This record gives sequence, structure tokens and C-alpha cells, in this order.
Amino acid sequence: MNEPETDKPCIVLAYVKQFNMGVLILAGFLTGCAAGSGPAESPQRAEASSMVAEARAAGESGEYRYAVELLMESLALDPDPGVARQAAQLASAVDDWPTAAEAAGIWLDQQPDSGQAAQVAAVAALRQGQLERGVNLLQARLRDPQDPMDWSTGIALVAAAGSDDIANSALERLIDQAGDLAPGYDDFLRSRLAWQLDRRARAFELAERALQAGPDYERALWAARLARAGELPERALRYYRQAGAFDPDDRTAAIAEVELLEELGRGEQALKVLDRLPVDADILYTRGMLQQELGRPAAAGVTWHRMATLDPERAGDRHAWLTAVLAEVLELDDEAIEWYARVEGELALRADLRRAVLLAGRDEMESARALLGGIRDQAEGELVEQAWLIEGQILSETGRNEQAVALLGEALTRLPESTALLYARAMAAVNEDNLSLAEQDLRTIIQNDPGNAVALNALGYTLSDRTDRQREAMRLIETALELEPENAAILDSMGWVLFKLGRAGEALPYLRRAVEAEPHPEIVAHLVEVLWALDQRDEARAVVARTRADMGGADVYADTLERIGLE
Repeated sequence: MNEPETDKPCIVLAYVKQFNMGVLILAGFLTGCAAGSGPAESPQRAEASSMVAEARAAGESGEYRYAVELLMESLALDPDPGVARQAAQLASAVDDWPTAAEAAGIWLDQQPDSGQAAQVAAVAALRQGQLERGVNLLQARLRDPQDPMDWSTGIALVAAAGSDDIANSALERLIDQAGDLAPGYDDFLRSRLAWQLDRRARAFELAERALQAGPDYERALWAARLARAGELPERALRYYRQAGAFDPDDRTAAIAEVELLEELGRGEQALKVLDRLPVDADILYTRGMLQQELGRPAAAGVTWHRMATLDPERAGDRHAWLTAVLAEVLELDDEAIEWYARVEGELALRADLRRAVLLAGRDEMESARALLGGIRDQAEGELVEQAWLIEGQILSETGRNEQAVALLGEALTRLPESTALLYARAMAAVNEDNLSLAEQDLRTIIQNDPGNAVALNALGYTLSDRTDRQREAMRLIETALELEPENAAILDSMGWVLFKLGRAGEALPYLRRAVEAEPHPEIVAHLVEVLWALDQRDEARAVVARTRADMGGADVYADTLERIGLE
């Protein structure tokens, strides 16, 4: 986690700070809030309803400001609170704050207890520099005896003021009017606002001061998150531990401490933190993964068995999923398949994806493909795409490239906009020696996304490796390298095309960098071949001696060594 968790924005901030007009139109713009309806509708309300319908059409065609005008005209005829709500939110989204304030005022008149209306009105006031009105609206919400607004929401609203000076002034007035804050809590609130205003150093300074003035769990955890975001790991660890001391059974601070220790390469210390926590599936999963990363597979296996014997009814919905994932990491494939089959609920189809991959690895191809077909029948969106991609990959990896191309072609008729499917078909077509289809698919990707370095590199490398179009390949790879200068695959491609152009000496630095970044068998094979061609035979032999054990019998590596006579 690079940044502290921030407060969830209230409804107005969803429009002010994260607004997506299309989402607003499709998800709820004017839905169910037309002014008046039914046989008793008056002529005035009927006219208002007509304006609301016209506003909906204007919004759907992107004429948002005109939609706001129509909504306000409708409100002049019939002050419907639902229409006022949408007018206020839409006006906020297009930065028409005077109109947002007017609509929010109508909304509040009709629904005086609406916290959402008060929030919109407060932000609209602050956006117009009306500090006193904005503060009064917020203060009333903070003191509401029926449904008081919490300070975190108040801070988020103040941060939306559009001006740091106004935001800070508003918070100071709210603090002055609160009157009963605990020692140091004012600095805690100032820290939260400073963070939202992107004044990170000031936020951390205030957080530490607040913690010193009144140590508690909330302040310690906040200071820890800011220290971590500010790349001060030792202080972050100190504050996570301080938070944990206030609540020894707390998981939030402890898990954050574990994650940070793992990032720092202090896995053994992380395991000791986990020892303090009540055992459940999540804790055991984290422990098993840590043990595996520390090179202790036997201990990880013991932890997995503890997970597998937890009472399913008490272990929670994620138990089967986590047990299956850890089994797969530990290469307990039979157990992983069994546990993935037990997963229910929202993770069930993802579990079927993983189960299909494992079944394919055991050559149970028909079972794997049946699972993937079932996923496509039941799932939507990303999972459908993933099911096509995985089946295509399974076919390619088992040498059935013609079937893979046909399958991915069918997938593209269902998901014609999928870049991932186009790329997968291109790679399967390369393996089938259908270079015209591969080039067609890769050029389609590039035409739709000229900055797609992966597609540029794939086309450049394919042309260099499989054709004599080296100059064209060079231009494509140069463009890809400009976009991603540290990408190992692109560095390898640049080295390879230079070698194919007879410029082996220039190729060598690129290949050295590529191998250092990612010692993939094909990249290592290219480096060895270029070294051999440059008569740097001792270094070539040294590279082979250093890498042979890690190449896993890769064909491209073995074939290269055989071809140049270095076996």
C-alpha cells in the first residue's frame, strides 16, 4: 500500500471529484424523479414533466448544461425534490455552482432532513467563496442529533472547496465551533485535510503532533499510513505497533505491519506478528505464502494442512478459495483442484478458471475445455474474455495452433473490441506460420492504440525473426523502445534486429540489459548466439554455464546451443 486509505466520498464528491457523465446518465439520471404523473396531473406539472423528459434526452446526447437549464425551468413550475437532487448534482458536475446552490436550496426546502442536500449546498457555498454559509451547513450536519455527520465526511466536503485557503479556513471555523475536541484532535483533523489537499509533508507533521498530544488507535494508524506513504518504513512500523498495542486483537494494523515487513525483506519478523493474531483462513494463508517465499516449503505445507482442517462453517466464504490458491502455489495440484471445486459464491467462476488451467496441465483437456465453456455460458465481462484466452493458450501450448486460431476467431466475433483476444490470436497465428493474419491483428491493435508498445514490439520482432523486412521491423521496435525503454522483451527485440542487420556489436548492449532484467530462455539464447558470432566464446560458455540449470529444457535455448555447436 503506497498511500493511506482515504475516506469514502459522500454523494456530492462522487460528482465533484470522480464524476463520469456517462455513468450518471445511465445509472440514474432523472430516473424515477419526474415531476408529477398519473391521471390527476395538473397542466403545470405536466409541463414540468415534459421538461424533465427533454432534459433526459439532452443529457443522453451530451448537452449537460442545457439539461441543467431544463431541470431548473421544471423546478420553477414544480419543486419536486427528486428533480432538485438531480439538478444540483448535475450542476455540480459541470461546475455550475450558483445553479447547484439554487437547486440544493430547493431540495432542502422540500426535504429539510436530507443530509445529501446539505452536503451539496455546503460544497456549492464553499465553491462560491461563501464561507459562513458553507460552514453553517456543515456544522448543522455535524451536530444533527438524529443523524450526525462524521468528521471524516466533513473533511472530505471541506477538501472539495476548490481553494486550499477556503478549505483551511472552513476547517478552522468548524474546529473553533466544535469546542469539545480531545487534546490534539484538532491537529488530527488538520492532518486529514492536509493529506486531501496533497500537502503530504504537512499532513505527516500534524499527524505526529496529534499522536503525541493524545495517543490512541486511530491517530497511530493514521500516522503509520502517512509514514508508509512517505517512505519512512521504520516510523511506519513503530506507529503500526503502537496502534496494535491499543487493540491487541486488531487485524488492520497487524496485517499492514506484516505487508511492510515483507516489502522490507523481513519475513521472519512478519511471521512473528502473525503469531499474535487469532488463527483463521486469511491469517493462515498469509503465513503459508510467507513461509513459501522464505524457502520453507515444509512449514508452508504444515500451514496448508491447518487451513484444510478448519471448520468450513466457521472459516468463512473465502476459506475454500484461499486453501485452493495456497495449494496451487505449493504445487499440490490435486488438492488445489479439489478445493477450487468447493468454492461457492462470487469466486466460484474464478475458481473454475484456475481449475481448468490445472486440469489442462494434467492433460485432462476435455474436462478443462468443458469448464471454460461453462464459464462463458454463465459469466459476464472480464471472466468471459479470460475463459476464451485461457482455452486459446491451452491449445497453443499443446501445439494445436490451428484450433487456437479458430477458437480465438470465434471469440472475436463475440468480443470484437478485445485487444487481448486480438493479440492472443496474433501469437497463435505466428506459431501456425500464418504471418499475414498475425500482422493483420497486430496492425489493428496499433491502429486503435498507436502507443501500444507490446503490439509494436510483437510485430517488429515477428517481422525481424520470420521475414527479411528488417528495416521495417527496426522502425517498429524503435518506436516501442521509446515508449518503454526498460522493457526486457523490447530490448531483446532491438538486439535481435540489429544482429539480423549485421550489427552484432551494437546488438550486444541491448541483449545484456535484457538478460539482466529478465533471463528468459529466448533472450538468453539470443545473447549466447550474438556472443558466439562476435567470437567472444569464453563469455558465451560462461553464460551457458550460469543459466543452463534454469532454462528448464526450453526448446529455443536447446536449439540455439545445438545450432551454434555449443552443447
